[in-house]
Amino acid sequence: MYSAYGTSVKSAGSASLQSSLGNISSSTDDEKLMEVCKGFESYFVQQVIEQAKTSLIGKDEEEEGEYMQYFGDMFNEQYANVIVENGGTGLAQQLYDSMKRTYQV
Repeated sequence: MYSAYGTSVKSAGSASLQSSLGNISSSTDDEKLMEVCKGFESYFVQQVIEQAKTSLIGKDEEEEGEYMQYFGDMFNEQYANVIVENGGTGLAQQLYDSMKRTYQV
């Protein structure tokens, strides 16, 4: 049950990021562009956290209860947001700079 939910949430997050990036036009202001870039970085950091957890702990998702999986994903998402808001990896700034140069936004 949770696996399908987790997959649909991840797909929705990816689709949302693609939609946000697709809506960027020359009229988009700098703050909105940076917000989209931070959203992408946050999603990326969340995926890294989840993969690291799986690799280091070595537990399959099926071994945890469905509530632990759900709240674990929420925890990873919030942790990723905090990392990005406190400087992150620099990916958002690099993406922002690249898009500004490429699209002259």
